[in-house]
Amino acid sequence: MTRSCIRGFLVLAAAAALASCSSAPKPPDAVFDARNKSAELAKMGDAFMAKGQYASALQSYADALKAGSSVDDLEGAAASHASMGKAYFAAGEAEAAKAEYEYSLDYARMAGSMGGRSIAKAGLGEIAFAKGAKAEALALFEEAGALAGKDEKALAIALHDGAVAKASMGRGAEALADLAKAQGMNLKAKRWTELGSNRYALASLLSLEGRTAEALTAALGALDADKRAENARALSLDLAAAASLCSKLGKDDDAWDYWRRSFDSAMANDDPAAVRKALTALVELASKLKKEADRTRYAALLDKLDQAEGKARGGVSP
Repeated sequence: MTRSCIRGFLVLAAAAALASCSSAPKPPDAVFDARNKSAELAKMGDAFMAKGQYASALQSYADALKAGSSVDDLEGAAASHASMGKAYFAAGEAEAAKAEYEYSLDYARMAGSMGGRSIAKAGLGEIAFAKGAKAEALALFEEAGALAGKDEKALAIALHDGAVAKASMGRGAEALADLAKAQGMNLKAKRWTELGSNRYALASLLSLEGRTAEALTAALGALDADKRAENARALSLDLAAAASLCSKLGKDDDAWDYWRRSFDSAMANDDPAAVRKALTALVELASKLKKEADRTRYAALLDKLDQAEGKARGGVSP
C-alpha cells in the first residue's frame, strides 16, 4: 500500500469513526488536497518542459495523473495525458505522444470537457503536421477550434496550430488573422509561454512575406514573453531569430550581439543544435566584421563540437 493510499485510508477511517458510519464518503478536503497536489505536480512538469528536461517532465505529469486519479478527477486525467503527449512529442517519440493524446481524448469525453477534447485533437494535429500530412492536420486543428467553444486557452492553441498549418499551405492572410486572435487571448490571460510561441510563429510568417522589420519586432516580442515565462529552452531560438533578422536588415553589429546571447543561452541549457547554429553564424559574421580573434575562438569551439559529436556517434569528425 502506497503512502498516499495509507493516508486516504486513515482519513476515511477517522471520518467513519466520528460519524459511526462505515460508508462515509471521502472528505471534501481530501479531494481538494489531491487536486491541488495534481496541479502542483503539473506545474513542476511544465517547468521541466521549459528547460528541455523531458524525462523529468514526464515523471511529474505521471505523478500528477496518479494524484488526480486517486479522486477520480477525469478532467485532470485528460490534462495529464495531454501534457504527457506534449512531452513525448517534444522528445521525438511521436507514437507514444499519439497514444497519450488518444487517452486524453477518451478522458475528456468521459469528463464532458469540450476544452479537453479540443486540446487532445490539437495535439493529434501537431503529430500529423510533423509527418507532413498538412490537410489532415488542418482538419484536426479546425475541429479542435470548433470543440473549444468558450474555453479560450484551448481555442488559442487551436488557432495557433491552425495558423502554422495555413501558413505552410500559402494561406498567409488567414494565418496572420488567426495568430492575432490567439495573441490577444494569451496576452489577456498572461499565458506567456503560449504568447511567446504566437510571436515566434508571427516572426517567421512576416519574414517569409518580406516584412523583415515587423518580423524583428515580433521576434523581440517572443523573447520578452519567453523571459516572463522563464521558458529557457526557447530563448536561444528567439535570440537566433532576432540575429538573423538583424542581418537581413543590415544591422550586423546588433546581429553579432544577439548571436552571442543565443550561444550563451544554448550553452547554459545544453542545447547542441542551437549551439551549433550560433557558432556557425558567429564564425561567418566575425569574418565579415573583421573580428579575427573572435573568429578563431568560435571556430575552435565549433571544431570541438564536431569532435565531440563524432565521438558520440562512434566515428570521427569530418
